[in-house]
Amino acid sequence: MVQINPEFTLTHRRQLIVGGTLLMLSLICVAMTILFLYVNNNANRRVEDIRAQYRAISDRREARVAELTSQLTTLQHKLDDFTAREESQKRRAEAQRQARDAH
Repeated sequence: MVQINPEFTLTHRRQLIVGGTLLMLSLICVAMTILFLYVNNNANRRVEDIRAQYRAISDRREARVAELTSQLTTLQHKLDDFTAREESQKRRAEAQRQARDAH
């Protein structure tokens, strides 16, 4: 019969335990890496969705600003025309008064 060295079985058993522990730790690291990539991908999608929403809001705001700017320009032209008419009417009225006073 062959006798087994008890020190050899003890060191062999320790190596198996250390190897198994390291294998479990590496599996945990792989699982955590996969989980991190999944969560990061979902977060990136959500961030991209939020950016798209803000882009749409910004585009609507820019369109509204452009519309208000054109309305303001139109009103400014109308106001300038009105002011010019008022000034010309005042000048005519003043000229008519001066003409009456001169006679």
